Amino acid sequence: METLLGAGVWTYDARTREVTWSAGLYRLLGLDPNVITASIELYDSLVHPDDRMSHAEIMLSAEAGGLAQRRFRMIRPDGHLIWLESQLDLQYDREGNLVMLQGVVQDVTADERQRAESAKTAAVNGALKAFIGGDLWRADTEGKLLDFGGWVKFTGQNAAQLRDYDQLSAVHPDDRSIFRRTWQEAIAQKAPLELTVRVKRHDGVYQSFMTKAVPVLGPQGALAEWIGVSWAVDELAALQKATEGIESSHLRAARALLDISAKELALRSGLSFSTMRRIEEDTNAVRPDSLSAVVAYLESRGIRFSTGENGFVTLSLLSSAGAATKL
Repeated sequence: METLLGAGVWTYDARTREVTWSAGLYRLLGLDPNVITASIELYDSLVHPDDRMSHAEIMLSAEAGGLAQRRFRMIRPDGHLIWLESQLDLQYDREGNLVMLQGVVQDVTADERQRAESAKTAAVNGALKAFIGGDLWRADTEGKLLDFGGWVKFTGQNAAQLRDYDQLSAVHPDDRSIFRRTWQEAIAQKAPLELTVRVKRHDGVYQSFMTKAVPVLGPQGALAEWIGVSWAVDELAALQKATEGIESSHLRAARALLDISAKELALRSGLSFSTMRRIEEDTNAVRPDSLSAVVAYLESRGIRFSTGENGFVTLSLLSSAGAATKL
């Protein structure tokens, strides 16, 4: 049973300081019970230095109830790092003295790795959201949302309601047919999707969202899922206002100041080279978010766009010393 659950059991006699480990715990720690004798010192030496507690700290925390459940890292003799979760039970004598500690530990390494991966994904999505100014999401091959936390919060609906394509109750009734038709065409052709629909907010107010999605294809060209981004229309208006007055000549001049090519600027801005070429021909020929992505990268490299009282935009480059070279 211990092997099946990835678990082990230990006991500690508070009076004699004698420790016993079950076969399952020896297995978790990568130790041979026929060769190794269980001890506090050995167990402590395997605990990750950042998670290690002294004997006195363990006893005080145990008596105060602070070790009832604990997650910590262990480094096995073979060098593998594992995460364990411990459940603690305390036993007392008739005078109320702590006499025995018994713990059940379970390998939760896979869970912790998933948490770390989820945290990393959340951080990347957060950075991308800040970069492009929209909400990122994923959908299955039928266009049904896989990541729906943001939509649940916005609409107040549960996940099942948001995935109900027969009702589409979060979408404005007048937009439902075009929503279905656009998705069906994109799925059938495995082609990028772009549409604007009104979505009902949790307070009943409709908000227009512009959505853009691209298909993710498997090795044999089979549709695997969709990755998309949605912008509230007023957010797009804000992006447009933030880049108002910036022209293609400003972007070409900024590239010259930084000594980078149009291809590199496209790569750093997360755009295709063809989109970059269109931007450098006419900033009005592309979506506001694309122009905003380019401006954001240039500003991260020290370029500053300033609008004067006459409404004209001037360009400057901050040096490492903080001085500005104006153009």
